[in-house]
Amino acid sequence: MKSIVIRLMLVLAALAVVPNALAADTSGGNIFVDAGVGRIFGKPLGSASGDSTGSQSGWGADGGYLWKLDDQRAFGLELGYMHFGEVANEYDNSGRTQLSASAMSLGANFQYLFGDDRAWVFQAHGGWTSVKFDNELDSFVDYSSGAGSQRQSGIYFGLGIGRMLTQDFGVLLAYRNYTTGYVSGTGRSLDLNWIGLVAEYQF
Repeated sequence: MKSIVIRLMLVLAALAVVPNALAADTSGGNIFVDAGVGRIFGKPLGSASGDSTGSQSGWGADGGYLWKLDDQRAFGLELGYMHFGEVANEYDNSGRTQLSASAMSLGANFQYLFGDDRAWVFQAHGGWTSVKFDNELDSFVDYSSGAGSQRQSGIYFGLGIGRMLTQDFGVLLAYRNYTTGYVSGTGRSLDLNWIGLVAEYQF
């Protein structure tokens, strides 16, 4: 848990390196931060017996900068972190393997304001992700193809719709998908869905 909190703090601290020129030009754009909590559903590592099924909690945070294209549209870059929790819990000839996962992501973010008061917001984003898999029971299992932990690159995309409650603060219902290549030692790839509520603040 401590390492997760540290990673989340690093994501948010990364906003501090946004160039001063961008931060000063508030008429041209906004720095944003958001935090979301929701549910992960499906079989994260494919259709194999022993995988985690059903749904479980997942949470994350993002931050970045949005350039205003006009009064309704904005486009920018984002850096994010998502905690998935347990994605596999299996038994095989070597014993029990329990995998948990978390992801760092870097991508593009597009937002569109609509409605008579332009208070409704539609969001689409996506890009590159690096998912870290941790073998939580590696002291009992010979996980020779990736003992302890490993990383796998992939892509993510997401959609959201919500409402700006003030000029700077909004709440969205959001969906995201994270997909990677094959995870060593499992022979399967990650294809994980998340749906939840996101609170976003722009300044």
